[in-house]
Amino acid sequence: MDQPTQPPGGTPPPDGAPHAAAAVERPQRRTPPPDSTGDEAAYLAKLREQRTPIAVELLDGTVFRGVIEYYDRDMIKVNRLDGGGPNVFVRKKHIRMVWEEPASTPI
Repeated sequence: MDQPTQPPGGTPPPDGAPHAAAAVERPQRRTPPPDSTGDEAAYLAKLREQRTPIAVELLDGTVFRGVIEYYDRDMIKVNRLDGGGPNVFVRKKHIRMVWEEPASTPI
């Protein structure tokens, strides 16, 4: 036993070497996921280009049916078909969900 023993939790080594616990490498933090993957824009573009009939349900339960004419980061424009009412701009923050209407359902 040539080396002096140090009690657990004792004073740091005199040469200024870091504690064994501090020398352990911590895993690097993961980067947060992106705010947008682009999937929403791609899906809305597909619906618009194919003029797919959709239904949009708002947070208050109101449902609009039609096709998407325009969309951007904050809103979509739904054109109603067959005189179903005026065309509407809907802010995305007020939308509960959007779904494709079956082809047999008249809009």
